[in-house]
Amino acid sequence: MAILSTLLAVSEPTGFWETIIRAFDKVCNNYVLAVIFLTVVIRVIWAIVDTYSKYNQQKMNAIQQKMQPELDKIKARYEKTPQVMNQKQNEVYRKYMNRSYYSGCLVTFLMMALNLVVFFTLLGGLNSMASYNITTSYNNLKYTYANTLNVVDEYLGDYSDQTKLSELADYQSLGIEIYSEEDGDYIALVRYATEGEEFVRDENGNLTIEEELYRTLYKTDFSTIEETTIVDGSNTTIAYKAVTDNDYIVSLINKLIPVYQEGDAEGSLEVILIEDMPVLDENGQQLVDENGQPLTRDLYLSEMVQNLAMNEVALVYDVDKNSFLWIENIWLADSPTTQSIMSFQTLSSQASGFEAREEEVYNAFMPDLDGLRGRVNGYYILTILCVLVSTLSILLTNWHNKRKNKKLGKETVKQKGAMKWMQILIPVLLGLFALFYSSIFAIYMLTGQVVSTILLPLQLLIIDKIMDKKKEKEDKANDVVEYSRKF
Repeated sequence: MAILSTLLAVSEPTGFWETIIRAFDKVCNNYVLAVIFLTVVIRVIWAIVDTYSKYNQQKMNAIQQKMQPELDKIKARYEKTPQVMNQKQNEVYRKYMNRSYYSGCLVTFLMMALNLVVFFTLLGGLNSMASYNITTSYNNLKYTYANTLNVVDEYLGDYSDQTKLSELADYQSLGIEIYSEEDGDYIALVRYATEGEEFVRDENGNLTIEEELYRTLYKTDFSTIEETTIVDGSNTTIAYKAVTDNDYIVSLINKLIPVYQEGDAEGSLEVILIEDMPVLDENGQQLVDENGQPLTRDLYLSEMVQNLAMNEVALVYDVDKNSFLWIENIWLADSPTTQSIMSFQTLSSQASGFEAREEEVYNAFMPDLDGLRGRVNGYYILTILCVLVSTLSILLTNWHNKRKNKKLGKETVKQKGAMKWMQILIPVLLGLFALFYSSIFAIYMLTGQVVSTILLPLQLLIIDKIMDKKKEKEDKANDVVEYSRKF
């Protein structure tokens, strides 16, 4: 059975990151894997640039370590004369903070700026892709539902044919099939073959069609021209009115699944398929009332149509959804407060291109889909992992610096002020982004942190080798100077 993708008027995003992600998706055929592989590529390339940035940071740290003893002596000596202390400290800053120091600061600033540009532009790209995919997925569900109602409506005609109505009474063996053929896409109302209470399946496990009751074109445009004849005395005129997609879909819903108003008698608007149908329990036994009388009820056309339509909508949802491990919908946050089936308010804020009366169409089938497939979208797992991995990366860097300074017999300068708070703020910010934005973006952040943490030891090793060679050259130069002074 074909599941049609109804793109309609929703344009696929064509931005820089969206184009790259789609290229990866064509290879992986999975958005999550596409984003993971893209992130690995970005982080490996970025690691080359970031190594240079970390090297500059190490140089600045080394300069600060050289300055610190002199600054401490000045502070102890001139503590009671702040003006003199500031003057002496400025002299130390001018002595050590040369062109190399400020060029290192500039490189670090540029790397941070570039990192933020990549971060926020990719966030914008994934948000636009989320809007597109949410809209497309909803439209696929909506038009599957509308086409199911339409094929039943066309099959019944004026609803007076008792033979057709009796055909629909055995609704449990009825189904919907969608065909893609050379002259267009079709939707058919079919009856599946059964043996006893079991459906007959072919060699591929698909239900075997016993009879095709009706076939019609699968519509992606329900807009029509409504013709009205107006008689005024001896004058007869014809008025034409354009009926939009949602107007026509709502008219189908009200026709097949009427909405009762206050004062309407129960069942008065319904077409009855079976009168006095036995009410059965889960074991197939007929239930009785408190007086021991068998319970019966009327089977209405609306119930049959809704069951038929929701079976098809649920199937399309299962095939069309973008899930990953415990996450039901990757375009929503990994959170137990977020539902996988969005409310109309959430949907309208995430999606685009909605027409008037969209909420009426939504309410006709999405709450039922929520009952069939709805659950929480996640459990904060990505948020927790983003915070933990980011913290691990920072702790690993600090541990390496302490270990190296201890080996060299130097005292590690404690982070103060903004640098100290940045080490706390960065994991918190990543956690907040993972909490409030889509799971796919949280996966990008987590993958980036994991790759960076894995590459970090190699980066630090390379930097250490460069710093050691530089120190060897400085020591040799100092030895030459000391040797020359002896003469």
